[in-house]
Amino acid sequence: MSSRVSPLIHSIDIIRGIVLSGILVMNIQTYTLFAFLRPEQVYDLQLDEQGVYGPVQFVIQLLFRGQFYTIYSFLFGLGFYLLLQKNIRLGLDAHRIYKRRLWALLLFGLIHALVFWFGDILHKYALLGFSLLYFHKKTVRTIVKWIIGLASFAVLFQIIKTVFFPVSAEAFAASEAETDKVIMQVVDTWQHGSFLEVLNLQKIGVAMLWIITIKGGLAGMIHFEIMFLLGLIAGKLNLFNRITELAPQLKRIALIIVLPALVIKALSCLDTLQVNLFPPGNEGYDRMLHSIASFIGTPLLTIVYLAAFSLLFNRKANTLMKWIANTGRMGLTNYLGQTIICMLLFYSYAVGLSARHLSLLESVVVAFFIYCFQVLYSNLWMRYYTTGPMEKLWRKMSYGKTAE
Repeated sequence: MSSRVSPLIHSIDIIRGIVLSGILVMNIQTYTLFAFLRPEQVYDLQLDEQGVYGPVQFVIQLLFRGQFYTIYSFLFGLGFYLLLQKNIRLGLDAHRIYKRRLWALLLFGLIHALVFWFGDILHKYALLGFSLLYFHKKTVRTIVKWIIGLASFAVLFQIIKTVFFPVSAEAFAASEAETDKVIMQVVDTWQHGSFLEVLNLQKIGVAMLWIITIKGGLAGMIHFEIMFLLGLIAGKLNLFNRITELAPQLKRIALIIVLPALVIKALSCLDTLQVNLFPPGNEGYDRMLHSIASFIGTPLLTIVYLAAFSLLFNRKANTLMKWIANTGRMGLTNYLGQTIICMLLFYSYAVGLSARHLSLLESVVVAFFIYCFQVLYSNLWMRYYTTGPMEKLWRKMSYGKTAE
């Protein structure tokens, strides 16, 4: 680790490094096809055993789904504040540099999404990132009001949509059948398609995800924006430099939140166990419950995770933590690298693991080994360089001739 890295940045790098593992656990389910399929489809295709898949998926959805991307979103907002303040202190045109940084990230994200993997998150981060230039000038009180307003809109949208604009069972079945056709096309292409066929599918996937996002009232985008703003607030309040001082409060908050957070988040995962809380004919209310529970439970659990990570890593790091910190310092490189590795392992034109019917647990094992490889690679790279290859390119595109 470079001596120029402050304790604050080092702690953030450790958290980012850990988050990369959680993101991989969720994203690898796309390549193993579980992310596309309902439990009954998993069993029909004989991808996993019924007595094992449901409970394992429930635990993964409960503890991993949403939280790690949410932490990444929080760190994005925090990182924006720290970088902007640093550039202001150096007398640079901080807003212009950050805009260039976002345009570069948007370019990376679009190439990643349209060519390599339609589940890309970078282009969404880039688009939402411009809003931080507006909120940077606002007080914490004003930002909190925006957070409450955005969260209220997302929840009310789901309630109004379900209560006042219900979808009939017949219409939902027809929509589901159309979606299943696309999903089966994805499954078949990833298992047996050529390089060009897999490539062409990425554009369809990007469009499909955006349609789902818009139909859902932009809940996912609102979720990211709220976490950006919470990260911005953390920067404004200098919270990460006050961990020791705030340790008792952080512990208390985490202990108070953890149980209700787990219960609420668990409600959003009941579909993995094929459990419905509402009687037949009211499936729309189950979907509404899952959506709202996920929207509320995910950030609550994220707060617990952030409090725990902050307390754990606010001390002298051991060797393992230093290794994970180096992995986090190469966050962009490793996020994109996960896609390249998974393409080679899972797509039909390479190793073709998508057609090997890996179980859910086996896919998690694969994710573990991929992450270990990235930790080793990152630390080998950082022995000779001060930053990752994509991070260096991103900095050069952001700062231009002023880049070091």
